[in-house]
Amino acid sequence: MKTVKTADFGVMDYKEAFDIQKKINRYLQMNHEIAGYLFFVEHPPVFTLGRNRKEEDFLFSIDYVKNQGFQVFESNRGGNVTYHGPGQIVGYLLVNMEHFKKDVQWFVWQMEEWIIETLKNVNMKSNRKEKYRGIWIEDEKICALGVAIKRWATMHGFALNHTTNLDHFHYINPCGITEYGITSIEKQGVDYPRKDMIQFLKKNFERMYMTELESITMEEVKWIASKTEA
Repeated sequence: MKTVKTADFGVMDYKEAFDIQKKINRYLQMNHEIAGYLFFVEHPPVFTLGRNRKEEDFLFSIDYVKNQGFQVFESNRGGNVTYHGPGQIVGYLLVNMEHFKKDVQWFVWQMEEWIIETLKNVNMKSNRKEKYRGIWIEDEKICALGVAIKRWATMHGFALNHTTNLDHFHYINPCGITEYGITSIEKQGVDYPRKDMIQFLKKNFERMYMTELESITMEEVKWIASKTEA
């Protein structure tokens, strides 16, 4: 049974979490015997720019968006522009794919399936859309996905709208999509605390990825990240 170590960062600035991810990703590239890490986090309001973003993805100037109190950060993940903020459950899955399956399409599909199965735990029926990545409740997106993979070591993951302020999505075309809306677990009338949702995510992860999760502290995560610093 593979062991994946897990930690809940709580509320953390996007840049700090991004820097930790980059270091852990490098650590995995140097240590192929390690299966990986699963981190949960909640970010202050921030728009992140994926490698495929377009100028029209923002509905206002970036200066205006920043003046409204949002951070704007350039990321190395795939996809367009997306939003992270309070009330959103963000999961960063950093693994050596050789311990699972060296197949990028499988990796993204499996992450989508993981979210679909977790939403079933709270009696929510969700689906995929053929044209777009992510998880949907009919024609409203509830979960965005984005990944970056280097030498079969992954980073980034999913952003599941829990009690998210959906008005914040009005500044952008989320993930470059204009014809559909955005929803959340709260908007769907489902009431489960964040800690319960994370427990569902953990249990489904262990079952679907055939792993055992082992909790580590924030101090341990930072120590591991420091091993890549010369």
